[in-house]
Amino acid sequence: MFSWRQQWQRVVDVSSEVDLTFLLLRVFSLTGGIAWFLLAPLSQGEKVILVNALIYFSIYSVLCYLVIFFRPDLMKKVYLASLFLDIIFLSNLVHAETNFESSFFLGYYLLICLHTIYFGLRFGLIVALFSAVCYTISIFPMITYIEWTDLAMRIGFLFFIAVPVGLLTEKVKRDKDKVENFNKTLEAQVKQRTRKIEALLDQERYLREILSTVAHINKLLITAPNVVGLLNRSCARFVHHAHYDFCWIGLLDDGKIQTIHTSDINGKHLAPPPYDVFNADALFYRSTTAQCIRDNQTVIQGNTPETPDLTPWYDHEGMEGFQAVISLPLRARQSAPPLGALTIYTWRKEGFEPEEKDMLDELAGDIGFAINSFRQREAVTKLTAERTANYEETIFSFVNMIEQRDTYTAGHTLRVAQYCQLIAKEIGIDHEQIVKLYKAAILHDIGKIATPDSVLLKPGKLTSLDYDLIKLHAFAGYEMLSQIEMYRELAEIILHHHERHDGKGYPDGLQGDEIPLLSRIMTVCDAFDAMTTNRIYKAKKDLPEALAELQTFSGSQFCPEMVKAAVKVLADIKISTAISQLPVTNLEKKRFSYFFNDTLTGLYNEDYLKSVLNNLDLTPYKCMHILHLLNVPRYNKEHGWAKGNLLLKEFAAELQARFPECLLFRVYGNDFAVICKEHLIVDSTAFNTFTCINASGVGVEVQHFDLSAGATYTIDKLEKLEIVAIDLQQPMIDDPPP
Repeated sequence: MFSWRQQWQRVVDVSSEVDLTFLLLRVFSLTGGIAWFLLAPLSQGEKVILVNALIYFSIYSVLCYLVIFFRPDLMKKVYLASLFLDIIFLSNLVHAETNFESSFFLGYYLLICLHTIYFGLRFGLIVALFSAVCYTISIFPMITYIEWTDLAMRIGFLFFIAVPVGLLTEKVKRDKDKVENFNKTLEAQVKQRTRKIEALLDQERYLREILSTVAHINKLLITAPNVVGLLNRSCARFVHHAHYDFCWIGLLDDGKIQTIHTSDINGKHLAPPPYDVFNADALFYRSTTAQCIRDNQTVIQGNTPETPDLTPWYDHEGMEGFQAVISLPLRARQSAPPLGALTIYTWRKEGFEPEEKDMLDELAGDIGFAINSFRQREAVTKLTAERTANYEETIFSFVNMIEQRDTYTAGHTLRVAQYCQLIAKEIGIDHEQIVKLYKAAILHDIGKIATPDSVLLKPGKLTSLDYDLIKLHAFAGYEMLSQIEMYRELAEIILHHHERHDGKGYPDGLQGDEIPLLSRIMTVCDAFDAMTTNRIYKAKKDLPEALAELQTFSGSQFCPEMVKAAVKVLADIKISTAISQLPVTNLEKKRFSYFFNDTLTGLYNEDYLKSVLNNLDLTPYKCMHILHLLNVPRYNKEHGWAKGNLLLKEFAAELQARFPECLLFRVYGNDFAVICKEHLIVDSTAFNTFTCINASGVGVEVQHFDLSAGATYTIDKLEKLEIVAIDLQQPMIDDPPP
């Protein structure tokens, strides 16, 4: 669509100051002609000539500028065409003026100047010559009145104006050409510089992209959990780069690349390893990867027919079109031998930039350092695990030694650990602390390895000396474990597991919040398990009784917060009825004999009888016979104590022979007890026939009892042994420390 505004702008764009002067000349000429017509005293014939000239001048001037408006490219041709008409018009004005002094002839000067400036010196001289001819013809009627010097001056000035103006114009043109040439040269330089700057900017953007890739992978060096994750994620990050379409990392082992990590998650590009780096007969030997490993330096190679890529491809078609490949050694440090190689393929036409190579070199060094660090960490972790295992084996061998001495301890430590877990979870302790508490509970009695059997396995109440000895087990355990770094925190928990909330505990008499939190938990759990399990010297309490006792001693012996949590989480636990301190194996029985054997007869003593009668729910025994030997004092008096002791020993031997499957006891001198698994009907006749008492005057009185599981019996000695079943609800007595 035609636009007047756009067309006018085109005319303005191709016009100069000279074109404006041409326009002003025409306006001036037309205005001068009209003024002359109106003001000068002209004859009728002169007026007709002038009017016609003005009309024609106006018409062709308008036509000229219409042509210029619609065809700005024809401007010079229009000026040349109008030059002839302008001179004719000007000559008519001069001719019509009868006065030689008229100033219209100055129009020739203006035409010559304009055309000389516009078209140059030569054309200016032609215009001057043509103007001189026309001017001479126009004033010819007045030639006789004109001084030849005036005419020569006017005509000479036509050429005089053309020459300097032409020379000046030529100079201006030459200067203009120089300026234009300079401008063209400058423009070319600017374009060249612009292209160079754009290339530098492109290179900077490219290197920034490389730098971003390097920075991201450097973050992976810190955050990756293991070497496999690091290398896989690094390869994946490399191909996020616009020109890197494939990347792989090979790790060296025994002269071959045994492990590879690639950016291709489907594993279609590379053939499975191993790749032999040092075998000159293998194609891989001449690959950039193998070269960089052997030479321990970066290798860059273009993809040309003369330098084909010799990587063992599984799918070579997927790699078509890459421009260059770079392989970089992965080293723990600059001078170290390669651990493997990083190989990157680029599809960028220019290949790898020198700055890019430097950045990749540095990154490969970082990756190699990270690989070595991971391997060292794995080695340290393995050594630490082995050392930890050795420590644990050693520590738990000590625990096992205690368990071998006291079977009760094994179950006790495990139950305390489980109770500690329940309470710790209830009060919101984090998992790491719970694990620590569990381990401490398993080891909390390890100090008892230093406690003598005479105290550790002693039935009945402990003496004050015994109590002082057994209290040392907390500190003994602390000293044993605190020497090992990995057990120091556990040692601190164990040290204070017998402290009391009111400060009356041991070993340091801490109170309240001075006692470590985990120790406060263990204190409650340790006491609770002691209450709910059978001991040699005391029957267990049932669950409600034990919980009630915890509440009774809350605020004095125990931390109230821990008691509150214990009552909640331990209310529904199931406690085995098979928990006992009674000996099971022959070894345990032999060890128990230190306390429970009668020194004269070798039978069990009254202490062990009390223990059996208090733990009937854990044993299969149902029947008991009390044997009272009559007339033993008289026999001793008649035959002496030595003979009397011999009689008792022989009676015990015959008793063992008669009842090999039963428990046999000598109680209070001349009383014996036989406890059997099955009900036996035995009267005094069976015992009075024993060889050792036959004809000795010593007789046997027998008393039978049916034993009831869950019942509690008391033992007394008046004239003879008496056993009485009593109610289970007994007043609680203080336990010695477990």
